[in-house]
Amino acid sequence: MHSNNGSRTNTSKFTEHAASHILKRASPFVLDHINNSDGPLLNKMNRHGYYHIERLVKSTFTNCNIKKIRQVYAPPMYGMYLLHKEESRMQGVQEKLLFHVTTESSAMESLETGLDWRRTQRAKFGCGVSFSDDADYANYYANSSPYQGIRVIMLCCSLVGETYVPQETFARSLIIPPDSADTTMSNDGRVYVKYNDYEFYPLFFVYYKLRREHLIGSKYFRRNNRKTQMQLDFLERMTAVEDNDGENGEFPPDPDFSSTAPTNEFL
Repeated sequence: MHSNNGSRTNTSKFTEHAASHILKRASPFVLDHINNSDGPLLNKMNRHGYYHIERLVKSTFTNCNIKKIRQVYAPPMYGMYLLHKEESRMQGVQEKLLFHVTTESSAMESLETGLDWRRTQRAKFGCGVSFSDDADYANYYANSSPYQGIRVIMLCCSLVGETYVPQETFARSLIIPPDSADTTMSNDGRVYVKYNDYEFYPLFFVYYKLRREHLIGSKYFRRNNRKTQMQLDFLERMTAVEDNDGENGEFPPDPDFSSTAPTNEFL
């Protein structure tokens, strides 16, 4: 019994420690400041935070119609990420801000179970969870089911140490990078594939609805791609239905901004 109490106490301290780190990192960006480890999973942004994240996304995904941004507050998950970060501190590992795009339901599931690499439909650079430093790329090459509705750009801090560029012939069967590499990459350095749990953490969720112009206007657009054409056809039909119904299928932009002054604090 004494051991169980000690275990619960250690777990509580671990979570509280992680919560304090999240609060410190997010404090310039959130509307409401949480004072304990039992806060809501998703928190509203202040005006400065909203526009800061919006600029990050639109620096590479210029026509993204952002409707809502939330800060993610998951202390147990972030605590595990911090442990990995500390363990790899002496190995030259860098923390990078990267984008991962998924459905709204999958984004919420990831806060309980993590991002599941087994759901990956494309494994061009390895059978892990793919990220990119280009939000346009992450959107264009996200799992291509046209029935997704609302999408979420997950802005993640990711630990990247030794990298490996696989040959495309073998990448689709690569379930772990060779030797001491922890990350596989594309030849152009645009894609990062992670294989280990808790080597990334979603800092923010950016909500938007996929539109035809997101695909056609992408710098990665290829008109002869069959899956892309299926998406375009479906989105065109959905737009026609919404227009006939007098609805645009959107939700209103976030009104919940404070007048917080700008800060030079970065993520």
